[in-house]
Formats: sequence, structure tokens, C-alpha cells
Amino acid sequence: MKRLRGILVGSLLLAANTSAGELYRWVDADGRVHFSDRPPAEGKAQDISGQLGPINAAKATKKRPSLITSSATAPEREYQQRQQQEQQARQQEQQRICTKARQRLRSLNGRVAFIDKSGKEVRYSERERQRMAEQLKREIANRCG
Repeated sequence: MKRLRGILVGSLLLAANTSAGELYRWVDADGRVHFSDRPPAEGKAQDISGQLGPINAAKATKKRPSLITSSATAPEREYQQRQQQEQQARQQEQQRICTKARQRLRSLNGRVAFIDKSGKEVRYSERERQRMAEQLKREIANRCG
């Protein structure tokens, strides 16, 4: 019974708070407490609308530091660190590729004599060498800046 009264009182207070109208309280002949936005037809009622404060005040909803909040940012930090590591690894791989391409370009500019995997010498004509060198220059410009 007390729980029902508490729910009734809370809901009435909330309703009164949102409507910002008058709120009356009275006790009936059986001793039950009633709340309403209109006074009863018989008997006296107490106007309690000025005694109420907001239930959800800004102070109550203010963000408080908690363990949950601080631990919620830990996965985000881990994600950012992982992204930075991956970015750094991509940059290092790009530098390695660029260094290798520049070395190959230098070798193409000099006297050219290539050896294949079986150890045999592979010869390129001057036109093929120039074409390969131009292609490498374009790749280096596009990828390495």
C-alpha cells in the first residue's frame, strides 16, 4: 500500500512539475492521502505546488567522472595507437619500396648488365633500358614524391 502511495505521489509530482500548474494535497475520511491538480469538491486541500522542486535538476544530471567513463576511453586509445602503428608500418614499407626503386633507377642509368635467377646474363637494348628508366621515374614520382 505504501509503495502504491509512493508511486502515486511520485507520478503526481512529476506531472505537476511538467505542467507547472497547481497541486493540491488532502486526506479523505478514511485517512488516505490524495494529490490532484484540482481541489476536492468537499473538504479542505492544501496547495503544495510552491513546495515542489524539479526532480531532474541539472545538478542531478551533471556528468560525473566514474570508472566506467574512464575505462570506456581505453579501447578508443588502443584503437588510435593501433591505427598509428599501422600507419607507421605503411610509411616504412613505402620508404623501403622507394629506396629499392631509386636503386634500380640508378642501376639503369649506368652500364646495364642484368643477371637472371639462373645466373645467365640478360641484355636489354638501349630503347628498352630508357623505357624501363622512364617507367621507374614515373613510379617514384607518383609513390615517393
